[in-house]
Amino acid sequence: MVDKPDTSARFFLATAGMQNSPREEALATLRGTWDQAHSRQLIPDAEWALKLSVHLNNMAEMRVEHVREWITLNLSRFQASHANIEELRRAFESVTVDLKAGVQLCKAKCASCHLLCVQSRLHESSHDCQTSHECIQVCDFCDDEPGERKNCTMS
Repeated sequence: MVDKPDTSARFFLATAGMQNSPREEALATLRGTWDQAHSRQLIPDAEWALKLSVHLNNMAEMRVEHVREWITLNLSRFQASHANIEELRRAFESVTVDLKAGVQLCKAKCASCHLLCVQSRLHESSHDCQTSHECIQVCDFCDDEPGERKNCTMS
């Protein structure tokens, strides 16, 4: 029995010829699991993005360590120097790099506002913060014309 914590989250692993769309969909799903996603406009965006990155990296690391333990337990009865076992370990390390790369955020400025892009580091489309771009704050800028929703200018 594996004695390492795991997550039910699904991660993206690249395969030859695959487009970026599944990577972005998987990352969007993972971002949606974070219980602090609602706090984006309540704290500085760089701090928010860092906390999101930590959350995503922790989930990825949890999965990697769980699978590493599973492999170790299941291969313990076999000769460690066997070529197939070495190949499995190399393949696992390669997949680990890809899994962790799949949760890395772009963090460039959004093409529409001053918030950070939360798409994958390898995305091909324009930078997007994945928000509605409407300010949720009640501030002097937004209070000029009551009832009117303005684009957020927080950074």
